[in-house]
Amino acid sequence: MFSKISKFDYEDTLKKILQSTTKPNILVCGGTGTGKSSLINYLFGDRVAEVGAGKPVTTEVRKYASETASVVLYDTIGYEVGEAQQDAFFKRVIEFVRQRNKRPSVGEHIHLVWYCLSTASKRVTDTDLRIIKQLAELAKVAVVLTQVDEGTAQEVADLEAAVHAALPQRPIFKVSTDERIPREKLGWDKLVEWSLKNLDSGLRLAFTQALNHQLELKRASAEALVKRYVVAAGAAVASPLPMTDSAALLAIQTTMATHIFNFWGIDQGSEKLKKMFVSVVVANIGRMTSRTLLKLIPGVGTISSLIVNTSVATSFTYAFGRALNELCYQLAQKVAAGQYINVETAFSMELLMQLIERYYKK
Repeated sequence: MFSKISKFDYEDTLKKILQSTTKPNILVCGGTGTGKSSLINYLFGDRVAEVGAGKPVTTEVRKYASETASVVLYDTIGYEVGEAQQDAFFKRVIEFVRQRNKRPSVGEHIHLVWYCLSTASKRVTDTDLRIIKQLAELAKVAVVLTQVDEGTAQEVADLEAAVHAALPQRPIFKVSTDERIPREKLGWDKLVEWSLKNLDSGLRLAFTQALNHQLELKRASAEALVKRYVVAAGAAVASPLPMTDSAALLAIQTTMATHIFNFWGIDQGSEKLKKMFVSVVVANIGRMTSRTLLKLIPGVGTISSLIVNTSVATSFTYAFGRALNELCYQLAQKVAAGQYINVETAFSMELLMQLIERYYKK
């Protein structure tokens, strides 16, 4: 079994994981120049917005998606100046959402709408307010005041008050990509929290995976992902099996490792890092399991005498998942800080085993 793992096909395993993932569909709506692209790029990274420059799905809406992206984004294309033209444009956008949400598969619905209003314009139009109200009858809608760095504090407050007066039930989030503005004064985290709250539970993991900045939130979501595999591991060894025959358990752990690695987006970076992950982490899962369990379970002399019951299977799978998640989290922190990454030591077997032992004892 261990020799078979050394021939593990990362791409094939990842393909199966992606095919089983239901992705949230988000419509980023608003006029031309309201900062929709900047919003997308900040939250989800440049890769999402760059996919084919968006594929037109109607004359009003284009789609940003790929096999590896865990969200599907729809962006309203620019329209002609004039209230009548705007009204006709957005009626077609509303019809697009209405028709999507009539489809039998919930996975094809528009799950969230972020309606962007630029602070630079210093006003909200009657058309904007009317469209937001109509969209709110079809989907969960949040108003995003973008480019708040383009207005004074009073202008931002006035715009927010005007929107709130007309739409008292709509949540409003103030954002900017200007790094000079302290993050705590902006609404990025609150927008993410609102979005998670208004997504079905089956869509939250994919949404969190797509995020570009909220590393603590991603870490917590990845721990929830680990628990899914822990449940599967317990089911796989419902009756005791010798460790060397536990093919199902090792397959679950291999898939979990691939899923966590992809969740953090690390496999979209250095090809050398991905090869290191496959050769060190995946290929050595069997050895790590054997060495760790022999060391931590009292009274076991050899691997042939080790019986894997539900408790052992779930405990080790949990420890292994937590350890790998922690390494990915630390690596993501370094990437975010612009630090140099030593590929040779990022996923060393000894470092991973130290973390596994720590979490197993817990």
